[in-house]
Amino acid sequence: MATSVKMYRLPKLASTPTVVDLPTCMYKMSPINKFASTDLASSYYGSTTCATNYVSGPPGKIGGLAELEMRQEAVLHRLQCLKQQLDKLQNNKCLTDQSMPSMSVVGAAAQSSPVKIGTVHDLVIAANPDRPPYSLVLLRKLLKNVGFPVYCANHVHSSVKKVSESLQKTFTESPEGDRSKHSLAFTLHWKDVSSPSLMVNPLHQTPISGEANIIRYVSRLFPLSSPYNYEATGTFTSITETDNLLDQLTNQMICGNNKERQAVLRLLNGRLGRASWLMGDKCSIVDVMAWSAVRQTGSEAGAPANVSKWYRAVSNLAGLESSLPQENNIVSSKNEKNQTISKNAGKTSNGHMDRKGLEQLLKKLNMKFQVQDHEEVFTVEALMKNVSPMSGLHMKNLFLKDKKKNLYLLSARHNAEVKLNEVGKQIGVKELRFGDESVMFDVLGVKQGCVTAYALINDKNHQVKFLLDSEALDERHEYINFHPMSNAATLGISPANLKTFLSHTGHEPTLLTFK
Repeated sequence: MATSVKMYRLPKLASTPTVVDLPTCMYKMSPINKFASTDLASSYYGSTTCATNYVSGPPGKIGGLAELEMRQEAVLHRLQCLKQQLDKLQNNKCLTDQSMPSMSVVGAAAQSSPVKIGTVHDLVIAANPDRPPYSLVLLRKLLKNVGFPVYCANHVHSSVKKVSESLQKTFTESPEGDRSKHSLAFTLHWKDVSSPSLMVNPLHQTPISGEANIIRYVSRLFPLSSPYNYEATGTFTSITETDNLLDQLTNQMICGNNKERQAVLRLLNGRLGRASWLMGDKCSIVDVMAWSAVRQTGSEAGAPANVSKWYRAVSNLAGLESSLPQENNIVSSKNEKNQTISKNAGKTSNGHMDRKGLEQLLKKLNMKFQVQDHEEVFTVEALMKNVSPMSGLHMKNLFLKDKKKNLYLLSARHNAEVKLNEVGKQIGVKELRFGDESVMFDVLGVKQGCVTAYALINDKNHQVKFLLDSEALDERHEYINFHPMSNAATLGISPANLKTFLSHTGHEPTLLTFK
């Protein structure tokens, strides 16, 4: 006959005590879930040893009922902990909702601008003067337009030998005077680094690398209602498209080869054919990055028509065009007469020879030349439409540098197929790419779109090696035509006089062949 047991009350298992008369073997049960009973007990009582003793129970008592009661206590304890965690999460959600009552579309990273009135938010950026982050120049203008004047200063690190005065001036501005009166400050350190980096918190050494990522960070300094804070005002689709374009501009335009840059220019030209700006009818962060990339790589020279028009518009928005010295354009007497010539006529503000000085030099050297004024041109196609009445060979010009930062000026006939890797093979150098506009102006005294073989007269220290299409010295051509320091005119001299001119400047040309 089976052994009977005494009656027990289980107040937490049933509301009414029940008398049970069951075999003892009924209490030899397996765990009710994947956790062992001792595990449940230890989570509640904090000790496996203690739980084991409790399960065993005092002598004379049945361990099975104690085990059931212990399990119930452990489960109830866990449920209580979960409820507390849910309550805590619910309270946090309510606080977040109350702090953002009117935001309908907010990106994950865009909760509020860290810019606080009365406190200077300082951004320290390290950059290479060979690749100036021009995006900062445009961003400071856009930030000023939304009420955040930016104090801009720059310093030269010992790893860099020299930074041009014009470049330092470009990245220097104090619209409110004293630094403490500004909400934002850009401090640029010119260093020998591969790519720009932003130090967010010097105490924790948290750098943000790459110009695109710096632009992303600065975009969050704009008010949440500003379209330049694209993560706050954009949709998920537009945010993703913006990020993809920023990365593409970095990888293919700034870090890519010439073929990749041309592909990006075609992409930009196509987008600008559908709208005035790259992301629609308003200037965006993508326009900021693209403009900086095009300017850094010198890709605006010979860029497609839509890109050239857009580039000039963004440059005007950044206010950079007015900071570059303008040529003293001497127009024909038929268009303007009685023009007052200043005492510095023939030279730019930096002492470089301009168009007037060039014409005076050619006359002094007894060189016959032809000249024609026309509208400003930025592409070979636009040039050829304006110089059809002129005879002779028309040249296109590129300012280049190699891996070792040696400088080159390449002049080739307008319809020649120029491949930089092929040019590099002919002269025995690697990684030939476009030079920087700031360096070109310092050395040759011309800005982008105006580069010309005549500018070699300004290279007093002979820093530039001249690469010339051998076709230009063919005596069958009556004239060899270049821009006269300005893309608003074209001036030609004979092949023989070109040799004399190069000899006068001290530049022996390296002759190349093109298809």
